[in-house]
Amino acid sequence: MTEKAIEIRQAVKADADALADVFSPSLRLLTFLPELHTPDEDRWFIANIIMNECDVTLAEQGGLIISFLARQREEIRLLHTHPNHIGKGAGSLLVNAAKSLGLPNLELWCFQANMRARKFYERHGFLPVEFTDGARNEEKMPDVRYRWQREA
Repeated sequence: MTEKAIEIRQAVKADADALADVFSPSLRLLTFLPELHTPDEDRWFIANIIMNECDVTLAEQGGLIISFLARQREEIRLLHTHPNHIGKGAGSLLVNAAKSLGLPNLELWCFQANMRARKFYERHGFLPVEFTDGARNEEKMPDVRYRWQREA
């Protein structure tokens, strides 16, 4: 049996719970982070902050939401894939869709310790432009700002 294709579409408000069901387990893979919020708080954050402030694109496979990218103008605020679907191409589809919007650049923050994500972003043409000690993020963990720039 062949695996169903991954499709992308714009998220709607009704997707918020399913997005939170991707976000929470994905975030908890980052065992170096302090656990600051419960899954219920994650659900509130997605429904009330991310869905209101960001343009959210999601990836579905067989009707199941497996990954999403939340973008606020040129900043990728979140890119999360459910742990059962990491490495299957959903994140790449979402990043490539964001790149295809015609924006001059995209930027994002990533924890320095998240080597899997850093390698992913670097494979997709993002370059590190700023390293911090984490004093400005909620987790107080060292992070790195990445930027992808459209070629002239």
